[in-house]
Amino acid sequence: MNQRMPLPNWFLLQAPPNLNIEVQAWRKLAWNRVQLLEKLPNNPSQVVRDFFPSYEEEIDQIYDDFRLGAYLLRLVAATNSRLESWLIEVEGDLFERLYYDRTESPEEKLEIYREVFGEENVLKYEEFKYKMDEENNPHLAELYQQYHTSRSRAKGDFLICVHYTKVPWMVSNRKGYLRKGWVVSNETSFRGVLKKAFERRLEKEITKAQDLLGIREDIDNVVQSLEQDLSKHVQIRSQYSGGDLGGQDLFLHPEVFPPCMLQIYFEIEKTGRLVHVKRLQLGFFLKRLGMSVNDQLHFWYEKSVDNVGQSFSEFQRTSGYQIRHLYGLEGGKKDYNVPQCSTIATGYFCPYTHLAPAILTEFLKNNYYTTKKNLTLGDSQLNSVISISGSNPTQACTQYFRLVYNRTFYRKIVHPLQWTRFAMKIEGLSTPKESENKPTEE
Repeated sequence: MNQRMPLPNWFLLQAPPNLNIEVQAWRKLAWNRVQLLEKLPNNPSQVVRDFFPSYEEEIDQIYDDFRLGAYLLRLVAATNSRLESWLIEVEGDLFERLYYDRTESPEEKLEIYREVFGEENVLKYEEFKYKMDEENNPHLAELYQQYHTSRSRAKGDFLICVHYTKVPWMVSNRKGYLRKGWVVSNETSFRGVLKKAFERRLEKEITKAQDLLGIREDIDNVVQSLEQDLSKHVQIRSQYSGGDLGGQDLFLHPEVFPPCMLQIYFEIEKTGRLVHVKRLQLGFFLKRLGMSVNDQLHFWYEKSVDNVGQSFSEFQRTSGYQIRHLYGLEGGKKDYNVPQCSTIATGYFCPYTHLAPAILTEFLKNNYYTTKKNLTLGDSQLNSVISISGSNPTQACTQYFRLVYNRTFYRKIVHPLQWTRFAMKIEGLSTPKESENKPTEE
């Protein structure tokens, strides 16, 4: 077997550095990690540059320190299911960004795929052809030719093969070429499922961290202290509160909804029905806009045609369980967040990837921002968005934002709430103030 190359030092799931560290210094490293994770959604690339300056000679030590902080946060998450849910999502977002910004060579990328999916489940294109006796397969040859002449190759993309058991979403949605139990496609098409697999691995690491508690009293004490402070801090900062919009709640302002949420909102308004993942997606979003669990119960009770003939009390006893689950009040009691755009594009509903071009054009041109009476977009403007929607939905969304608001906008839309925050400022809606009750570092 070929010797594997080392994983990049930023990769979170490596064995942690030396844990021979004073616990209060360790606590400070954990808070540094929290600050990184909280700032990430606003401008991911800039945050990575600020916290991990590649020009610094001590960059390896910086990576080690942040991984130490992350290790302590996993111990904290092992004691609190809501913090566990929060940590898995935000660490998944950071993994995605570091992979994109700090992993350059195909060899490094393959090593991460092998680490996350398992070495036996990832093959290079050339390895697959040889091991599976597919060197004369005309379909593979055509696939390689298409890739070889595409623009993506010039951007460092390459073909890889992943066993179908690790990417069931890609199999069911026919993303890639399925052959002998393997999915063959370009590397960038696997990134969404790579992130989800990383998050599942992290969840297992958090579960394993439970075994490390109860051994040292000083570590248990700092874990308990961090859990108390962080649970308050994350709860305050992870959602909007009502009352900051001149007496009107933000969820009553669909003009600041991103396209994915607005299309789902229109669908429930028009049809009274949504598939499960769309209900979840809109439910997560409305919760983060400040909609209380009681308001959301009434929202779905009034909108859904399936509730006709039911009293509100009956609805609460039946369908109400799913809504309370969104708020961490039922089941595993996890405080779910709105998924990142890359996760939405692969596992939820994204109009840029799930609508046919003609339908997407109609939606963007005629059904978007009904409150904007002066919004008129030309065919050439929309065509520039449609042309990149399938291959780069986040860039398409960013470009559409610029068209809707006629603004020069340099940041890339990577999260639904990011669209809403920017739109709020332009629409003249006040941005929720951060709580002043942030715990201090010790």
